[in-house]
Amino acid sequence: MAILEAGLDMASKLGLEGVSIGSLAKAMNMSKSGLFAHFQSKENLQIEILEYAARVFAESVIVPALISEPGIPRIRALVNNWIDWAAQLTGGCIFVSASADYSDRPGRVRECLLRQQNDWIDCLHRIAQSAIKVGDFREDADCEQFAFDLYSLLLGFHLYEKLLDDSETKKRQEQALNQLITNYQ
Repeated sequence: MAILEAGLDMASKLGLEGVSIGSLAKAMNMSKSGLFAHFQSKENLQIEILEYAARVFAESVIVPALISEPGIPRIRALVNNWIDWAAQLTGGCIFVSASADYSDRPGRVRECLLRQQNDWIDCLHRIAQSAIKVGDFREDADCEQFAFDLYSLLLGFHLYEKLLDDSETKKRQEQALNQLITNYQ
């Protein structure tokens, strides 16, 4: 677990491609051969880091949001949890950086990432459906479009927060979320 925690932190800072058996072994004060015995390849290491990140993400972002009241309160909780989770990682959301690195690179790492991102988008879609069921969103709301719009808002927030370091980011994010919710009511 400590190896994957360190790998996640390193991937957050350097990108998933920047994590190697050698660099992680050095960070963990382990031998390369000792760490290699755990993973057998850089690709396996990267997949394990992604799978670990997905578990941490689910426990930190999705599960606590599902405890919230369905509809708009759950959407707001999910957004706040995502922002808090990304802020806890030194370099921000690993899935954002990994998506840029692996969007056009075939292989098992991309397949793992693609599966995780499709699950996340499906989660956003289901949360929009629950907002319709409780009457917070209009009956004809396009849940797939909502998932796209909400994820786009989160990705924009990440860019403004991590790269642009805009002091107005939180205010703008709240304003954009309010407008987004209003568009679906």
